[in-house]
Amino acid sequence: MKINFIMDDEYLNHDTGKSHPENIERYLIVKSLIEEKYSQHNFIKPREVSLEELYSIHQTEYVHNIINSIPDKNFFYYDPDTIGSSTSLKSYLLAAGGSILAFEEIIRMNYLKKNSSFFCAHRPPGHHAEASKAMGFGVFNNVAVSAANAIKNPNINNILIIDFDVHHGNGTQHSFENNPNIVYASSHQFPFYPGSGDIAEKGCGNIYNCPLEAGVNSKEFRYLFEKHIISPINLDFDLIYFSAGFDAHYKDPLASINLIDEDFYWVTDIVLNKFGGQTPVISVLEGGYDKEGLKNGLDEHLKALYEYNKNE
Repeated sequence: MKINFIMDDEYLNHDTGKSHPENIERYLIVKSLIEEKYSQHNFIKPREVSLEELYSIHQTEYVHNIINSIPDKNFFYYDPDTIGSSTSLKSYLLAAGGSILAFEEIIRMNYLKKNSSFFCAHRPPGHHAEASKAMGFGVFNNVAVSAANAIKNPNINNILIIDFDVHHGNGTQHSFENNPNIVYASSHQFPFYPGSGDIAEKGCGNIYNCPLEAGVNSKEFRYLFEKHIISPINLDFDLIYFSAGFDAHYKDPLASINLIDEDFYWVTDIVLNKFGGQTPVISVLEGGYDKEGLKNGLDEHLKALYEYNKNE
């Protein structure tokens, strides 16, 4: 079974300036890889999210403030790191809506209880976005909005979200820390931006954090990920999400974790080996700010998703 890619060149219109880490070049790198190695797979255009769908995670006033803050020209700073331009709004709406569309396609194609993979090549990322606060380059929490709408389906009882971005997904954790039907597990550099993600943060028993000290190498990462995420989680899931960030790569300029290319295959594979098996997967792009680290890490992640599909 082929990977289903949800992507759109509209993401080139979300302009943050050439010097910003989360810039247009990131999408071009991802697109180039997919066209080079995965052109025979399936491609789906995202749709815009509705306001009602956003309200499942974000406060009504916040959503309207984001929409109304789009500038007529130049840039608008939601915070020192998070920038919007006059042509950014559609990217925001497609990134969130496209993540929901992945689940809608799973239902439409009768992929429940099947090994199937969707990769959402969206920008901006979203796992830092809180209910009423833009953070970490993103304004809407793409994974959280999708999962919040998916859990409403009567066939979905338990959802697993695995976040291997080098930064803790504070927005996703806070969205679901009181929801026992959605498990959130994150490996991330700690202490580091955004400051959350301590191992003691357990939510209602559904939060599994794997903090990594600066300088952690591949061997140490694999040991800690198994110890704090793979081993202690023992549930069956109807749907798996990846918040797929590639900034834990040793070449990435924004962090200090030393993962190699193959670690991104390993982390995807070990999750799917334990929790997959007739379970659909939605992977959503988060961080990754070195050209080579992003391209190679993503390629390894996609290889693992394709191998998973082949087991159907």
